[in-house]
Amino acid sequence: MAQPHDAFFKLIFSEPAEVAALVRDLLPVEITDRLRLDEAKQLPTEGVAEDLSARHADLRFVIPWRAGGALDLILVLEHQSSVDPQMPLRALRYTLQAWESAARSAQRLPVVLTFIVFHGPRPWTTARSLSELLDAPPEALPALRTLTPELRLNLIDLTVTADDEVPGRGGGRLALLLMRHAHEQNLWDTLEDHVQDYRALYDRRGDIPTRGVLRYITQVTEPAPTPRLRAQIRRLINPKIEEDLMSWADRLREEGWQGGKQQGRQEERDRSRAVLARSVERLITLRFGPPPDWARVRLQDAELPALERWSEEILTAPSLEALLGDEARGA
Repeated sequence: MAQPHDAFFKLIFSEPAEVAALVRDLLPVEITDRLRLDEAKQLPTEGVAEDLSARHADLRFVIPWRAGGALDLILVLEHQSSVDPQMPLRALRYTLQAWESAARSAQRLPVVLTFIVFHGPRPWTTARSLSELLDAPPEALPALRTLTPELRLNLIDLTVTADDEVPGRGGGRLALLLMRHAHEQNLWDTLEDHVQDYRALYDRRGDIPTRGVLRYITQVTEPAPTPRLRAQIRRLINPKIEEDLMSWADRLREEGWQGGKQQGRQEERDRSRAVLARSVERLITLRFGPPPDWARVRLQDAELPALERWSEEILTAPSLEALLGDEARGA
């Protein structure tokens, strides 16, 4: 499935409480003590500069200062196979865009912070500051920094961050740990090592994001969870989640449909389509309640690409109509 990291990142960090916990670990206490972190609010990302958001999962928040005004925060997930040498320039463009928008109605400019969450297979090795992009001899750069605009990336390089130093709490920290290890190991092991963070996510946010964790793991790792981990999850959370998603992932592997990719003869494809349709219907029931007749017809008639897309989008869709399409009501 395309870019499972994007959907997973947005599912977990679209919750302001997860972002507040991340900010507490990333910013100095002199800043966090002056922010009303419990009032963090997600904003639409339409205002994010196109060249910054085009290829990334991005989330934008506003966090009020206790003394008035607000901090503008954007989280960008960078998961390319290679690092982006233009990222400082792109982050500066977003900052300028936010300032230009604010200047139309206020005399003072908001503080704009852009955090880049990087989890590529290799460490970030290219520019971390705008001055590094300047066409000038290296020995001239220190003097130039006082004469030209500067921006240094707030870079969270998960590739070189030890597990015990990963920022955040509960679900947010677990999400970053899973993305940190997505390139190198069986993610079920990572979940088992941090199962208490998984429990914290379930206790605070319920079934949907905890189910999203399981779905993400099945998308990016091949092995099945151990019996021990299955038992831990049954004890910690709603057993229905483990039953639906883990058994579904097992069946997809058995049918040759890991990741929803077509394999085999027509009868095998038909059998896989039926398995996926039943799984999507169960997930719809858990998310929105029993599906009405028009939705059942839509599922019965859907081809595999549509079923694959719905199974990925169900965790973040605001309504059944938005998931399946309003035109389906007339089916």
